[in-house]
Amino acid sequence: MDSETEEFVPEDEGSGPAALKSLREKLKKAVEEKQEYLEGWQRARADLVNYKREEAQAHGEKEERMLASFVESLLPALDAFELALRHTPGKELQLVHKQLLDSLRKSGVEQFGEAGDEYDPHKHEALVQKGEGTTIESVERSGYAIGDKIIRPAQVII
Repeated sequence: MDSETEEFVPEDEGSGPAALKSLREKLKKAVEEKQEYLEGWQRARADLVNYKREEAQAHGEKEERMLASFVESLLPALDAFELALRHTPGKELQLVHKQLLDSLRKSGVEQFGEAGDEYDPHKHEALVQKGEGTTIESVERSGYAIGDKIIRPAQVII
């Protein structure tokens, strides 16, 4: 007998039917342990995959909240800029305004709310409704969104 066989068959068991039964029981126990370890490893692996996915999603949501917070802090300055642009239109001011909006767009922020659009209560805040229609007549304050998330609704006159 080699050293591997001695490991599985103690000398006192011999080589009779009792030894064979004992070996089968040990094999069954080893297979059960292997299956238990395999299932535990598979659960741990699935848990890790789920954890990584949840962390990536939470990180993305955190970045989106930070961007939304940053944009909210810029909105008063953008509003003042748009007000100045309405009262003193000039090519230079329009160019700077376009550059600001392009920079926001590159970050995933979209400005919305234009005269002629259909009123959407999820995206627009109606200040005045002049008739029965739902077409926006004018925009008093632009709205901003990141994807489907509205940072601020547009204030409009219908």
